[in-house]
Amino acid sequence: MTMDIHTNISSGVALYEQIAEQIKQLIVKGELAEGEPLPSVRALAQQLGVSVITTRRAYTELEQEGYVVTTPCLSPV
Repeated sequence: MTMDIHTNISSGVALYEQIAEQIKQLIVKGELAEGEPLPSVRALAQQLGVSVITTRRAYTELEQEGYVVTTPCLSPV
């Protein structure tokens, strides 16, 4: 899944905040449906050209604010 999210390093707003805010807007506008999975932390980080830590922090913020629920990815062994 590719999301239309853009970051601006010179905006003065932390990258994780930019990511989290844009995902919130997608949810509020109904462009991201309830139950629709978000890209993995690594996939979104790669798509945006940011660190995994930045993306993980955005997802953590979204979860703490009740916008998303994270579940571990269970892959077969």
